[in-house]
Amino acid sequence: MSKALITDEEYRRFEDIIFKVWRIYEFGENEFTQTEMEHINKVFGQLNTEHHREHKIIVRHHLKRVYYTTMAREQGVSEGYIRKLAKNGAYYFLQIYNHQKS
Repeated sequence: MSKALITDEEYRRFEDIIFKVWRIYEFGENEFTQTEMEHINKVFGQLNTEHHREHKIIVRHHLKRVYYTTMAREQGVSEGYIRKLAKNGAYYFLQIYNHQKS
């Protein structure tokens, strides 16, 4: 199995963004401006269109708190494969996030 596309620093940045989104989802605590929220919604929409499986894993794991092992069991694949898809999804998320922002 090949390595994930994202570096540790980029993944940390992704986790920081997703944590803020999770706080909105879970508690309604919005730390974003209206423009930033619209941007993140567009990023999630484009990610869902272009990389549906990775999008689904990111949403289920980071926002709905479903473990990677549960998803792996459901899909009949290894947990490592699901983790790699999640990390690649984080990479794609940041690619879209950075591209649309500039």
